[in-house]
Amino acid sequence: MIYATCIACEFEASGQSFDELDSKCRRHFVIRGHGAYFYKEKNVQKIRKIC
Repeated sequence: MIYATCIACEFEASGQSFDELDSKCRRHFVIRGHGAYFYKEKNVQKIRKIC
């Protein structure tokens, strides 16, 4: 399971793959105008952009 948090607000989503996570976040990003989220890989927090 992968967890994501929008970098601009506190919207959260989860999914089994990045494709699933991207599709869940894409709707939020279109409505809000945001475009990236944080996710954790091991103990490192990384940013993933979808536009």
